[in-house]
Amino acid sequence: MATPNGSEIPVESPLELRNADWGETWTNIGAPTFFGVTVGSLWQWLIVPRLSTVWPNPIQGSLLVMLLLSPLLHHLLTSHEFSRWKEYALGVLLPSLYISAVWFIPGQTGLFCVGYLATIVWVWMCTSWWRFELPPFRSAIWHTLGVNIGALGGSILTFNLMM
Repeated sequence: MATPNGSEIPVESPLELRNADWGETWTNIGAPTFFGVTVGSLWQWLIVPRLSTVWPNPIQGSLLVMLLLSPLLHHLLTSHEFSRWKEYALGVLLPSLYISAVWFIPGQTGLFCVGYLATIVWVWMCTSWWRFELPPFRSAIWHTLGVNIGALGGSILTFNLMM
């Protein structure tokens, strides 16, 4: 940016742009999705047959497990100091509450809203958010949507293969 007298003023971006590598791709996309697939599949296979109701479903169960393990996931999936795990946990909690509440709506609303629409939002995040050094709260939102998508896919696959 130039001043009226022609001298240059350096402008710094509030978020640092950078390139993603395969490690970051695994950390922010692969690991949360794999976690969701694993927990969603196990929930569908081991827990759903023992429930007297359809709640909590595998997606809700996966998000609950993610919330309970959020300090560990914060340590493994972000580069922030461990003292910021509460920010990460809040970033897991808020979208998890919304996603879990939508799954209580009867009919295909849950599948459309937190299946299809969440997938579109998650793909957008995966194609744009990797460029930034995100705070724990935003990273957790990204990871939570990955767990949601993975749990949905894993539970459907398990239901079709084993049930």
